[in-house]
Amino acid sequence: MAYPPQISKVDSNKLRNGEEHRTHTMRCNDLFLRRGQPFTITLFFYYRGNGDNNLENMRLIAQTGPYPSKQTGTLIQFPVTRLRENAWSAEVESESDNSLSLTICTSVKAPIGRYCLYLEGAYWGKVNSYYLGDFMLLFNPWCPDDDVFLEDEAMRQEYVMNEHGLLYQGSKDFITTTPWNFGQFEDGVGEICLRILDMSPNHLKNPTLDCSKRGDPVYISRIVSAMINSNDDRGVIESCWDESFTSGVNPSTWNGSVSILRIWHNSGCNPVRYGQCWVLAGVMCTVMRFLGVPCRVVTNFDSAHDTNLSLTVDEFYDETGKKLEPPEGDSVWNFHVWVECWMARKDIRPGYDGWQVLDPTPQEISGGTFCCGPAPVKAIKEGDIDVDYDVAFVYTEVNGDVIHWVLRDGGVEKGEVNTLIIGKYISTKSVGLSTREDITDQYKYEEGTAQERAVFEKALSKLKTKKPFLDRNCIVAYDFSTSLKLVQSPLIGHPVILSYRVHNRSYEPRKFHIIFSAQEMMYNGKALEQFWTESYEVDVSAGKDMETNFQLHPVHYQRFIHPGNNIRVTALATDLKTKKLRLSSKNIIFEVPEMDIKVYGMPQLNQPLNVILSFSNPLNEILNNCVMTAEGTGLFPNGPITVQMDQVFPRRVGIVRIFCVPFKVGKLQLEANFCCNQLKYIKGSTIIDVPWM
Repeated sequence: MAYPPQISKVDSNKLRNGEEHRTHTMRCNDLFLRRGQPFTITLFFYYRGNGDNNLENMRLIAQTGPYPSKQTGTLIQFPVTRLRENAWSAEVESESDNSLSLTICTSVKAPIGRYCLYLEGAYWGKVNSYYLGDFMLLFNPWCPDDDVFLEDEAMRQEYVMNEHGLLYQGSKDFITTTPWNFGQFEDGVGEICLRILDMSPNHLKNPTLDCSKRGDPVYISRIVSAMINSNDDRGVIESCWDESFTSGVNPSTWNGSVSILRIWHNSGCNPVRYGQCWVLAGVMCTVMRFLGVPCRVVTNFDSAHDTNLSLTVDEFYDETGKKLEPPEGDSVWNFHVWVECWMARKDIRPGYDGWQVLDPTPQEISGGTFCCGPAPVKAIKEGDIDVDYDVAFVYTEVNGDVIHWVLRDGGVEKGEVNTLIIGKYISTKSVGLSTREDITDQYKYEEGTAQERAVFEKALSKLKTKKPFLDRNCIVAYDFSTSLKLVQSPLIGHPVILSYRVHNRSYEPRKFHIIFSAQEMMYNGKALEQFWTESYEVDVSAGKDMETNFQLHPVHYQRFIHPGNNIRVTALATDLKTKKLRLSSKNIIFEVPEMDIKVYGMPQLNQPLNVILSFSNPLNEILNNCVMTAEGTGLFPNGPITVQMDQVFPRRVGIVRIFCVPFKVGKLQLEANFCCNQLKYIKGSTIIDVPWM
């Protein structure tokens, strides 16, 4: 009696396929593939024989999602005949009495996600079916026909393959660098990224429709943008901008994405507490890079938050220069962090392919949910705010105008309109280097030029709804100007020295009343306590300047220094004759000493490596409850390391010795974090280059 062939084993050729599909660095047992690219599997048989024992009319069946169907493109059947480029197809690569190797190609438009693969073939007129295993399909930035194709190999290595990076925080006057462990290929991260898609409201409501749309990076990016925050769903991170972070951790605690993703996954998809913009952007970058979409983290300094689509931001102050909470919620953030993803935009009119802004920080609702983008950077630069998605909101973030209002004598008086201060030093990590790249010119024309103003007027003309608050069009003519500058970089524990100047442009002497003040501020523009004021009057001759220095002493500001916050110093000058006023302000970000990291010995795969972490105490007091943490993709097989330290005495150095064991090759980034009662979240990093053996 003749029996159909029986498969004893299926070899997914994981090493070969992984190297060809550039997924070999993923720490997992699953087969991850990039769409539109061939891969090979080998079938081994208990017996196969010749002639009548061969399967005929072989075809493969690939299916994804819980309810696969031909109509939705989630169930695909194709014969084993010949390979076709970028399309579902297969051919026999080689065969013997006991084995059969098949080369299979997936469609370049196929939905990403988990697929089950089956082989069907006729034996004596009866169809036999064999389960060949699962594979995970990803976008393919190496394939010219994929919507995420990126031509430059160095950019692909940076924006898809690099598992570590640098984020930028602080202020435009003092940009700080924060190392970040993306870790998109770490153990289990891939499964977590796919679970994020499965936990989205779109999937829970209609999984068949959701899976059928997963071939579109525009669709995927909006899903991920919404799912990184937890405002509308069981997303990954709960945001918090309160002073205290009860039932969670300060966002500055995090050094990377992997711990956050694992906590979310292991908790049954309960949001991780807490995150702020750079944390959400870092985690979204991890997810998008894993899925195969080129992604980079971008920081915008002096970033506007326009709540009413007016392309302007209203700031309100009282007569002492204290910043007040605006009635409409507008604000200017010291910095704001989002991501850019590279993709074609076939859903809108031509001309907007390339980098797209996506922002997972829950600021405003887009399409009924808290997400933002993809907004083409090209549309933002040209003021094309009618282009999907959320271009008007991002345009104001980088190029809005700021209007100052002062509450005086029971009314609201308009101050100056500043067209130059929003959107400074838009930054991202350079390709292949540990340096900052300024990409401001990709978002807007040079400030103050006729072209930049023309784009602003063009954007205004395209507003569908204008919601003016007060009289924004009233022009105030000034015959004096003011400026406020830092004399030197501010150091914690030292006086802050500032220089203030008043220039009288009129043809007669003028007397000015000037109020200086200092106030604690959150980085997102939320005003906290005003803790210092000082005022005086000054005479300024016609056409002359008056310049003076003043100091903010540690006794004034020390107890108002909190992680992530800053001090805003304002100077409000009033012309006592005309009653016109001008306000100058400066956000103070204190400089902190860097952590020192030294690596001893030659890095080798799977060999312990001696690392010394040290921090010098800059204060005239003892640092208590000192803790050093360290992590890094490919360096710590058992996860992050935490070391409790001794006290660090004034002007002395605290030292910690740790060991890492590199289990990956290439340039790996070690991230370290120092905390104590007085100083929080001092970050440092170093690159450890592990050679091939």
